[in-house]
Amino acid sequence: MAKARNHRKIDPPPAPARPRLKRAALLALAAAGAFGLALLAVRALRPHRLNLLVVTIDTLRADHVGAYGYAGADTPVMDGLGRRGARFENVVSAVPITGPAHATLFTGQYPPVHGVRENVAFTLGARHPTLATILQGHGYRTAAFVGAFPVAATYGFGRGFDHYNEDFHPAPAGSQGAERPGNEVADRAIEWLSSLGSGPFFAWVHFYDPHHPYTPPPPFRARFEGHLYDGEVAFADAQLGRVLEALQATGRDKDTVVAVLADHGESLGEHGEATHAILIYESTLRIPFFLAGPGIPVGVAISPRVGAVDVLPTLLGLLGIDSPFGLPGRDLRPALLGKQVRAEPLYVESLFGRLTCRWSSLRGWVSEDWKLVQGAETELFDLKADPGELRNLAAQEPGRVERMRAALQAALGKMAPGGDTARGATLSPEQEERLRSLGYVGGSGGAGSLDEPGLPDPRARVLIYERVWRAMGAFGHAVPRALADMEAVVALDPGNPFAHQALGHLAYRDGRLGTAARAFARSLELDPERQGTRLPFGRMLREMDRLEESERQLRIAVEQATPDDDRTRIGLAETLTARGSTEEAGRIIDAVLARTANDDEALAAKGRLLLAQGRPAEAVPYLEQGGDGQEVEPLVELGELFLRLGQPARARESAERALARVPGHPWALAVAGRALIEEQRRAEGLAALHKALANRPRRPEGWLSLARAFEAAGQSREADLCRRKAEEARTS
Repeated sequence: MAKARNHRKIDPPPAPARPRLKRAALLALAAAGAFGLALLAVRALRPHRLNLLVVTIDTLRADHVGAYGYAGADTPVMDGLGRRGARFENVVSAVPITGPAHATLFTGQYPPVHGVRENVAFTLGARHPTLATILQGHGYRTAAFVGAFPVAATYGFGRGFDHYNEDFHPAPAGSQGAERPGNEVADRAIEWLSSLGSGPFFAWVHFYDPHHPYTPPPPFRARFEGHLYDGEVAFADAQLGRVLEALQATGRDKDTVVAVLADHGESLGEHGEATHAILIYESTLRIPFFLAGPGIPVGVAISPRVGAVDVLPTLLGLLGIDSPFGLPGRDLRPALLGKQVRAEPLYVESLFGRLTCRWSSLRGWVSEDWKLVQGAETELFDLKADPGELRNLAAQEPGRVERMRAALQAALGKMAPGGDTARGATLSPEQEERLRSLGYVGGSGGAGSLDEPGLPDPRARVLIYERVWRAMGAFGHAVPRALADMEAVVALDPGNPFAHQALGHLAYRDGRLGTAARAFARSLELDPERQGTRLPFGRMLREMDRLEESERQLRIAVEQATPDDDRTRIGLAETLTARGSTEEAGRIIDAVLARTANDDEALAAKGRLLLAQGRPAEAVPYLEQGGDGQEVEPLVELGELFLRLGQPARARESAERALARVPGHPWALAVAGRALIEEQRRAEGLAALHKALANRPRRPEGWLSLARAFEAAGQSREADLCRRKAEEARTS
């Protein structure tokens, strides 16, 4: 797949109405008294000229920052911001997932309204004004520097930005990048800040480092051994310091509002959840929020509970710009200027369990010091007396439960007309792999009814998700044990499409194609829109010579695919090639190559198509180019082709390239062994073949290649064994 573009130019939207600082309004404000005059001063001194720097630190829970009382923190930059500006002590995220949480921060809307309910599978719609589109419409230069793909421009977060930097690192298996470290994000932001001219600007910097997996770089790893999450937080704080120093060096810091906050927190094992996304307890919802700059008093701590929906109207207010009509949040400048503000009710949710595991949705309502969590079961917590949410008071407070439940339903009713409960996009396999590399291993299924009755409560099954998460990371010798664990999970939670999907992936890695096919089929029965399932299912059916079924599954997958999901289209082309429909296969492959001339999978597919058409010499350069990617199969197939062409030395070279990439790869060893035998190096060749047999190919093609190699070596018993193993792989 083509690498994500670093810099994306996006046409600005029509400019919203400018703030109305009319004479009559000024007189009215003047008459409002001293407090009104103070607010007016913040707006009128520089109505449009203040700049804005927003830094979001992903997955940062408030109680792991020094300014919030955590003794184990090393966060001098954030702590300093709290001293020279304002710190909000109780800020509630609307949702503990990166994409939806950022969508709320930048639209000021709750998830049912902005429509982003999960990472990647939903796109932020163009109908919602964002902080960037509003400021761009007011003449601001806008730029973003993001650390991970859940907030990539392709998911709607790029609207309103003149410059969108998202140059992520390559993820495993040749997929598009998943994330990049904070120092690289800071480098790009510093370059941009250093090149600023005159005129107002808005920059968003997104540090992803505290997100799982916790891998702080030196020296933070050694300093925080045993507390790696805190090491990631300390590293992110250091990168924040670099950005603020760069801003100061430009001289623009004196007219720049700086906002530093998180999107959501992290469970760190509380309530049985290792990270975040499933549950909606305070550990994943309470976030830090700092403000500093012109018009912001020094050393202020605001204690009333506020929400992520309040961030956008507050930032726009500080810049002297009106907020869009109908936002649920409020401008918190009165709190900054010393006025007592009351805690307004707040909505929270997580649909991750519903969309991933077919468990019940979780929705919450926070009112004063009470919190209601509604799923298949009901929980009620007194947050003042029980901040850890360990004592469920629902049975003792039935009246309060009913009042809060009614308020929750009324709020949802008001959100519904603008909501979007259908998927905005389907995950491509690359997106699924990137999601898995960041710990969101499930992806999403079809939304269906988000409040379907009778579904299991995720709070009772969160440990099942943790087991699946661990199992999905198993490769090599760890696969059989992980596979056995997934079989046990499926028995415990038979209605969970994600568990069946995971079982399918693990069975495939173990060479049990029959088991894998049955697991994928069951996953799709439970959720026909299941993402990340049809492509491997269709490929598997092709390997099992069930070509008609393979084509049917892959045609459905193509219908569900995103426009840039070339991998699924190539999967269909490969099956069409195997069925002899080479003309249609060729059209699909050529269309992909026309878009992305260096697509490794498309190049390899073109080589296989030419082989099927009896044009082996023409296939060679395509398989050679296809082998330049991360996958080993094109190199092994190239070796097979060179054997057919009577060129054993080139066959061995191709196999050796594959073995350098994946040592001990059985199919590559089979090709290398046969090539060595043909080069009159029989002892070395037989050693390679027996090593391949010991390493046990995982796919029928590998067993059949090994059978051909043993037959060429005159070892018919081993050849027959390998043919039987190929058949077992297709059916077991």
